[in-house]
Amino acid sequence: MLLFDEPLSAIEEMRRVLKPGGALIFIEHGRAPEPAVAAWQARLTPLWGRCAGGCRLDRPIGEMISAAGFAISRLETGYLVRGPRPLTYHFKGRARPR
Repeated sequence: MLLFDEPLSAIEEMRRVLKPGGALIFIEHGRAPEPAVAAWQARLTPLWGRCAGGCRLDRPIGEMISAAGFAISRLETGYLVRGPRPLTYHFKGRARPR
């Protein structure tokens, strides 16, 4: 099984092995807040995943990081400057274990 098959387990493992006082710094594709864009992300994810090594466009990244036992101290979200909206919504931030 690959880590992208079990993302919550992978994030929990990151928390487990993180050095005391360390932080998780992340940037990842994720589900956009606009329903129309999110619907396209859901449609495109199966094809995108095959082309991009398992990457998914439709995951709620902030929620997953919190659910894995992290407290997010900084979070930026938005679209990259260029590219189709369903492919360019990103989460970027920093989190520490709770």
